[in-house]
Amino acid sequence: MSLVQILDLDEKNQVLQTNIWTRYQWKDTHLKWDRDEFGGIENIRVPVEGIWTPDIVLYNYADIRLEEKRKVLAIITSDGTVDWRPPSIMISTCSIDIAHFPYDEQECYMKFGSWTYDGFKVDLKFYKNYTGIDLDEYVESNEWEIINAPAIRNEKRYSCCPEPYPDLTFFIRLRRRGGFYNYILVLPCVLLSLLTMLIFWLPPESSAKSVLGMTIFSAFFILLLLLKDLVPQEAENIPRIGAYYCINMILIATAVFLCTIIINIYIRDEKKGKVPPLIKKIFLVYLAKFYCMMQEEIARLRQEEQQQQEAEVGCRTSPVPSRRIERAEKFAILKERFEKQRTPASFEDKANASPAVSAIEARSMALVNSVHNNVKEIRDYLRHTRKRIETTDAKSKVANEWRMVALVLDRTFFFIYVIAMLIALIMMFPRPASSALH
Repeated sequence: MSLVQILDLDEKNQVLQTNIWTRYQWKDTHLKWDRDEFGGIENIRVPVEGIWTPDIVLYNYADIRLEEKRKVLAIITSDGTVDWRPPSIMISTCSIDIAHFPYDEQECYMKFGSWTYDGFKVDLKFYKNYTGIDLDEYVESNEWEIINAPAIRNEKRYSCCPEPYPDLTFFIRLRRRGGFYNYILVLPCVLLSLLTMLIFWLPPESSAKSVLGMTIFSAFFILLLLLKDLVPQEAENIPRIGAYYCINMILIATAVFLCTIIINIYIRDEKKGKVPPLIKKIFLVYLAKFYCMMQEEIARLRQEEQQQQEAEVGCRTSPVPSRRIERAEKFAILKERFEKQRTPASFEDKANASPAVSAIEARSMALVNSVHNNVKEIRDYLRHTRKRIETTDAKSKVANEWRMVALVLDRTFFFIYVIAMLIALIMMFPRPASSALH
């Protein structure tokens, strides 16, 4: 048998369509003649409809046609040898294994044998004992590469009959050329996987994390629908690239869920409680140093916290309280001097003083009392302001610690995702080794 061309390998219907040239040769004693009696004629060409032909058929055919062979003449030589070489379009069944699609290797076969004659009447043998498919006239396929094409002869005996039933089975081992699928299935998949890593590098407070995750999830779903149209839906195995798509979709959904947790942790305030010491030690001491984040994110957060505190203090302090403090200090000095001048002798002299002097002293005392009240008010205001600043600092410190924990946790999820992606790539896309034919 000579293979001319692989016309189609339909994975969905599991059918192989080939263009082959078959060569049959047998001896018919009824077709012998003496060349000398017939003018030295060595051979003749006759239609096969007028002679006996073996009923060799394709056992694993998948064709609705009644006849796959083309009508050609048979060559008969004077010794009774009949040589018949009909070209044929063979449509045969082929079990497709799509586990490694689009880097898969398929093994198809074509089994030929007599439909009614047993081995004692028609003994099938290879032409010139060549155990294989002749590829001299083969036209290269754009999609499939032939690895090898051996052939074997089998004899099968049934329990009902003692006669053997021989058959010739021709195998075709094919390897898919995956260049086309690299651009429409593999490259988009790798690029989307790289984009998924950006989810963990966006700021935790950004809402784009969830939006990007759901967009990539939809893109993988579209690729999965495209893959569905290329492979049989009822195959025994699913393509590993399809499993890789599903794994990516699961990881993306998990990443969006984890991002929600990180955002919740990032905006956590002191009302939800402080960071537990164990979590603080694990995330802010060990993991932060392991990820080299102490000099980057944590230092940046501390700088932002300091700037925020300075802004708050600047907003809360105004020129009015500062002027009140200066006035309070001056009046405190005046009050101290006035108290020193208040002696018993001065009180005795006060009785003999004039009413004008008494009025001046009364106004001075009222002014001193007013200054004293102002100083007390300013002191209370400053004490309250300091307490409020300390409370704000404590709240900001707790919130900042939760933000640091969220950042470290985000980086941890990033590395877990990268490791999961590498494992999935190694597991999903190994190059299938060429194994021996069954």
